Amino acid sequence: MSWKVNPAVCHPSRNDAVPSTAISLTMNHRLLAIVAVCLLAVTCSGIAEAQNTLPKKQHRTSDAPFLSPPQAVKAMSIPSGFEVSVFAAEPDIAEPIAFTFDDRGRIWVVENMNYRTRRAHTDDPVTRIVILEDTDSDGVFDNKKTFADNLTFTSGIAIGFGGVFVGSPPNFSFIPDADQDDRPDGPPVVLLDGWGINDRHETLNSFIWGPDGWLYGCHGVFTQSRVGKPGESAERRQYIDGGIWRYHPVTQKYEVFARGLSNPWGFDFDDHGQGFATCCVIPHLFHIVQGGVFTKQSRPHINPYIYDDIKTIRDHTHLSAHGGARFYLADAFPKEYQGRLFMCNIHEHAVLTDVMVPSGSGFIGKHGDDFLPTNDLAWVGFSVEIGPEGGVYLLDWHDTDVCGNAINFPNSGRIYRVMPKGSKPIQRPNLRQLSDLELVEMQWHANDWYVRQARTLLQHRAFTKSLKADAVRQKLIAMFDQAADSAQRLRALWAMHVTQTIDQQGLIDLLDHEDPYVRAWSIQLLGEATQVDSFFLVDVEQATTQLPDSLLARFKQLAANDPSPVVRLYLASLLGRLPFDQRWPILEALVQHRDDLQDHNLARMYWFALEPMVPTHPARSLKLAVEGKLPNLQQHVARRLATGGMISSGGMDWPKVVKRFADGFSVNHVGEGGVVGHDVFRNLPAMQTHPKDRKLPCRIQKNLNIPANRTTTLKLKVSHHPHGDWQLRVLADGKVLADQIVSSKTVGDDEWLDVDVDLSPFAGKAIRLVIENRANDWMNEWAYWNKIQLVSE
Repeated sequence: MSWKVNPAVCHPSRNDAVPSTAISLTMNHRLLAIVAVCLLAVTCSGIAEAQNTLPKKQHRTSDAPFLSPPQAVKAMSIPSGFEVSVFAAEPDIAEPIAFTFDDRGRIWVVENMNYRTRRAHTDDPVTRIVILEDTDSDGVFDNKKTFADNLTFTSGIAIGFGGVFVGSPPNFSFIPDADQDDRPDGPPVVLLDGWGINDRHETLNSFIWGPDGWLYGCHGVFTQSRVGKPGESAERRQYIDGGIWRYHPVTQKYEVFARGLSNPWGFDFDDHGQGFATCCVIPHLFHIVQGGVFTKQSRPHINPYIYDDIKTIRDHTHLSAHGGARFYLADAFPKEYQGRLFMCNIHEHAVLTDVMVPSGSGFIGKHGDDFLPTNDLAWVGFSVEIGPEGGVYLLDWHDTDVCGNAINFPNSGRIYRVMPKGSKPIQRPNLRQLSDLELVEMQWHANDWYVRQARTLLQHRAFTKSLKADAVRQKLIAMFDQAADSAQRLRALWAMHVTQTIDQQGLIDLLDHEDPYVRAWSIQLLGEATQVDSFFLVDVEQATTQLPDSLLARFKQLAANDPSPVVRLYLASLLGRLPFDQRWPILEALVQHRDDLQDHNLARMYWFALEPMVPTHPARSLKLAVEGKLPNLQQHVARRLATGGMISSGGMDWPKVVKRFADGFSVNHVGEGGVVGHDVFRNLPAMQTHPKDRKLPCRIQKNLNIPANRTTTLKLKVSHHPHGDWQLRVLADGKVLADQIVSSKTVGDDEWLDVDVDLSPFAGKAIRLVIENRANDWMNEWAYWNKIQLVSE
C-alpha cells in the first residue's frame, strides 16, 4: 500500500495504468489516501504551531502504538509551506535499510530480511532489492520491480558503471546489469572481502559517489574489518573499525579515507567537495578530511600516538544517534535551505538541519532548525536523499526498538517525501539517453542530483571508451573559464578528472588559480598518482610516485606562501600519501605558520603526517619541531621519542586520565579498551572504563581517612554506552553502600546519573573505598565517569 498525504490539497484520482511487470496501487488504497488527505486538511491550520511533542530523552524502546502511514503523517509537525507524501510503505516495502536513486529518478531499496538483532541475523538468501518508480512525479510510487531477492544481509547500495554495488558482509560486491533491463546479468562479483559484522548496525553503509569518482562509505566502531581483494594475504589487508573508506571503480583500489568517529550512517559532500559525517553517541557532526583521525567512541585509536584527534565542528547539542546526511543543493526549497545539511535524529524522532559556517581550514556547524518533528516514537529515520524534483526523501526503518535490539514491528518501513506546497510535477529524467555534451551541460544544473548522476555516467563512458573525449574536454574547459563561482568551477574540474580529459600538467597549471578551492582540489587530484595510503604504510619507505621533482618543489612553495588555510589543509592531506623522503620539505614549510596552531585541523594534520617518521628519523623530526612555530609538535615529538616502539593499552597515559577525573584513585582490572579519556561524551568530559570480564569488575579505589566531625560525601556523575548498561557498586571495607544499574532508564534528561554516597558513618576511620564498574548482561558495558569526587563539609 502507498499513500499520498498532503496537508492542504486532495488528489482524488490518478492514472492506474501501469505495466504488467509492475505492482499497481489498488482503488481501495487510493480511497484510503484520499480519506487521509481530507482528514489532514481539517487539522492543517494547527500544524504551523505544532512542535516536537515527544520528551527529549534517550531511550532504547517504547510501547508506542503502530501508526498507519496517514496517521504518522498526521502526527508530524510539518513546517509551514511544505507537504509530506508517503512515497512507499508496508506492505510494498519491508525492513528498508538503504536506498538510492538511479539516473532515471527511480528509487532502489534494500530490504534487509536477514536482520534479527544487533547480535544476530540469518544467513538465508532472503534480502531483496526493489525498484520503485514514480511515473507522474506526485511523490507516490506507481511501479515496483524486484531486481534481486536472493541476497544475504545487505547494508549498502550504489548504482553505476552498468550495475549495482552492494555491501553484504563479508563481501563488497558488484551485480552486473550491462543491458540495463533491471535483471542481474549474473551473480554478484566479489570486489572486496573481509568486512566484519560484529555489530549489525555498524557494517559498511551509506554508499555515495564522491565528486572525484570514488565510491565512499561509512563503517562503525564496534565492527572490525580486514579488507582486501579476494585471496589477499593478511599483511596486505587494511584494518578498519570506525571511519570512512572509499573504492575506485576504475583502478579497483580500496583505502581508508579517515579514521575515528562512532557509528557514522551519513556522509555527504557540500558544493565545494568538503565531506561531512553524522554520527551517534559522540558529538554528531564532523568535517571529514582525507588522512584525518577524528574523535572515536569508546575504543582507543588504532594508532596510540595520535595524542590529539580532530574534534567535532558542532557548537550545539542534539540527542544521540543521527542517521543520513544530505546537503540541500537543489532548487525547489526556499533559499534559506540552500546548502543546509539535512539529517535524521533517531532518538528525537525528527529531521534536523545544520548550517556550515567556514572557519579557517574547516567549519563551525550551527543548528539550522528542527525541520520536521515526527512526534512518533516508532519513527526511525536513518537515511536521506535529495530527488530529481528537489524533494527531501526520508527512509524510516520504523520500529519501537530504535536501537535495533529487537524487531517489534516486523515487515514495516516507509519512505516519505517532503516538498513545498504547490510544486509542479517534473518530467521524469532519463539521463542515460542523453549525449555526452548534454551530460556535460548538466554539470551546471540548479539541482545537484543531475550534476552527480551525469558525472557518474560520464565517468563510466570514459571507462568504456565510448566517450567523445575531445568534444567533452573542449566543452568542460569553456565551462570552467566561464564559471560564475567556485562551485561551478569545481563541477567542471571534477568532470574533467573523472573523464580523464585533464592531464597532470593541466592540474599543475591550476595551482596558480586565484580560487583557493581550485588550488586545493588540484593538489588532491594530483595526489591520485601516488600509491601510498595515509593509513597503510607497509611499503611507504620503498614507494615511488609519479610526481616529478618540480611538482614537489611547487608543493613546498605553496606550503610556505599560500595564504589559504584550505590549501594548506589539502597539502597536509597529501603528505600522508607521500613516501617519507618526499614529505620533509613540504612539512618543514608548513610548520612555519604560527597561526595554524589555532586552526581546527592544521596542526593536528601536520602531526599525523610527521608521527610515523619520528621513530626512524628522530633527529630530523626533533629538528623540524624545534625550528617550527607549533608547540604541539615539539611536545608530541618528545613524547613519541620517549615511548619508543611501545604501544600502551588504551593508547594514552592512564594515570593522567585517572588524575583528571578521579584524582588520588587508582584503576585496576580494566577491560576492553583500557582507560580512555574523552573530551566530550554526551556533551561532558568523561573517563571510560570496562569490566575485565563477566565476573571481574573494573575497580576504581582509594585508601582514605574519613574526617571526624564532618559530613563526607562521595559524588559520582556517570553514564552508559547507548547500547548497553552496567552495574555500579560502591563499597567501603567490603560493605556495599550503593548498588545501582546505570542505563537509559536510570539516567536523567541530560543522559547522566548523579549518585551521592554518604560516608559520614565512617567519620574518623580509615577505609578502603572501592567503586566498581560491574558486568550486567555482558554487552557494551562501558562506564563513563564525568566526576568521582569526595566532598567534606
